[in-house]
Amino acid sequence: MLTLRLKSGEYVAIGSEIAVQVFRQKGNSFELAVKAPREVPVCRGQLYERKNPRPEGLRESPDGAPGAKSRGRRAEAARQIEKILSRWVESHPDLEEEAARLREEVSRLKGEEEG
Repeated sequence: MLTLRLKSGEYVAIGSEIAVQVFRQKGNSFELAVKAPREVPVCRGQLYERKNPRPEGLRESPDGAPGAKSRGRRAEAARQIEKILSRWVESHPDLEEEAARLREEVSRLKGEEEG
């Protein structure tokens, strides 16, 4: 894996059709501008990892960015929400439809939409 250190405004060219430019934001965040053909999918890593394994060779983020540990916490939070929803519907059966919508959202958070 190639690792580069870029200053704000600098860019990396990938072949002749893809370029990634970096801009420093406040704190630890950065803004990236990506120029790529429309047929080349460009996706934020945490969204990509909902349906795909993390690409090999990437470093783990030292600052706690979404990774296996974060996904585990998110899954545990989703399980807790499921329990709360079940108890809610037991005491308010007329709200089953609303609870079903909330369960769909929880499933998306857990990344279960691929299954």
